[in-house]
Amino acid sequence: MDSTINRERHCIVCGTTINLHRHHVFGAGNRKYADQDGLWVYLCTRHHNMSDEGVHFNKELDTGLKQLAQATYERTHTRQEFMERYGRNYL
Repeated sequence: MDSTINRERHCIVCGTTINLHRHHVFGAGNRKYADQDGLWVYLCTRHHNMSDEGVHFNKELDTGLKQLAQATYERTHTRQEFMERYGRNYL
């Protein structure tokens, strides 16, 4: 499924179109749901995992993306449905 968060192929943080990675906002046990629901974004290497600014090392960025993903999901679903699917509320 295409991303329901950022449909354009650019880093959602800085806007670059170079060296993009596909980042599932919810990983581990929720990765398959994130894929099914389109809750992934494009991130450049700097904002993904190649610097301290990357989402895997920056809790503020990670939380912000989770909040954005939840808000996107809740455009077509209830908060209760989100919590049942992803296990917690980020908003």
